[in-house]
Amino acid sequence: HCLLLCCDAVSVCRGARRSRSYDGHMARPRSVALVSDDLMFASQLQSALHRVGGTFALVVGARVPLEDAIFVDLNTRTEERIALISALRAERPQAEIVGFCHHAARQLRREALDAGATRIVNNGALQTVALRLAGFDTKRP
Repeated sequence: HCLLLCCDAVSVCRGARRSRSYDGHMARPRSVALVSDDLMFASQLQSALHRVGGTFALVVGARVPLEDAIFVDLNTRTEERIALISALRAERPQAEIVGFCHHAARQLRREALDAGATRIVNNGALQTVALRLAGFDTKRP
């Protein structure tokens, strides 16, 4: 079974309006999927994308929607998530698949890259990397 919670950060989340930092000349907002059981990571990523007008989908289960970037939490259920990365890579050869975990988990990082992750980032870099991949300047206030 799969639970998919989608949020178009521009129009759906709590009736929010476009972020004031959104400029009609910027690239269209991009979409990000997060495979994680950790609601703190989900909340942080959703909030960051909401601020810039991006879209966000929280995935619980194996069915991952077609999004511009897919972030996979490797902090828990590691074997299952490594297998998911491998399956995603086989199904979507061009997908941007980003694993994230503790900075000291070197062996886990290697396994995820070998399974097909595009890159692995530290937990603390999740928001910044998501915004960069979505085409948003993370240096602006």
